[in-house]
Amino acid sequence: MTSASGVEGSSLSADRTGLTIPIFPCKSIDEQLDFYQALGFEVTYRQAKPNLYACVRHRIAELHFFVLKQLEPSNSYSMCYVSVPDVDIVYSEFRDHLKKAYGKIPSKGFPRMTKLNNLAEDRRFNLIDPAGNRLLIGQKHASSEPIDNDPHVAVHTSRFANAFETAYRLAYAKDEPADAAKVLDLVLSKAEEASASLHYKAYVLRADIAVTMDETDLARAFISKAEELTLSDQELAEVPEAIERLDELKATLGHHY
Repeated sequence: MTSASGVEGSSLSADRTGLTIPIFPCKSIDEQLDFYQALGFEVTYRQAKPNLYACVRHRIAELHFFVLKQLEPSNSYSMCYVSVPDVDIVYSEFRDHLKKAYGKIPSKGFPRMTKLNNLAEDRRFNLIDPAGNRLLIGQKHASSEPIDNDPHVAVHTSRFANAFETAYRLAYAKDEPADAAKVLDLVLSKAEEASASLHYKAYVLRADIAVTMDETDLARAFISKAEELTLSDQELAEVPEAIERLDELKATLGHHY
């Protein structure tokens, strides 16, 4: 579907031996360009005939788009992993741009952006555009070894810890909150043994999932469960990310969370 001129809009330079450029479908070129420009991407090419086609570029990636009128964003399987050396900076940049464009960071529907999270292989966030195309933007960990004392990046033997790790990946790496909720609810409902810090993380994760699924009452209930736990100074030191996420959730739900 693409024309030769469409490919000419790329930023392939003489000092590179290869460059991979995702070509994503969309329902509206205008909608795509508006979104990516809001993020800070530059439009490098736009074609009207013989078919609609456009290219955008940012320091982290170049993306091309063509129109597929029958596309349903909720059924999209298009995705691309973008490896960056400074994922926290990229996340902050995109977050600020989205807040400016939308008044908030969209976390449901299309488009949306997930929070920044640590996984076994990297630290990443997901960016889903108006057409449902997914960019997995991540930075590899400095060490190939699992991060110590981090239940969502290490290998575990307990049922609770394994369930938490699985739910964490489903919620944040795969963006499948309903499946993550099912996995986590199984261990939370059976009072599986786990440390207070891991219980805290699990409650916060479950609250986050509930917010994503618009289950505000359930989110408030799990926030309360997390806050009812008594953690030692050492245990508090193990959950900085969860503490920050809890504060974000309370702000999202308002003062009367």
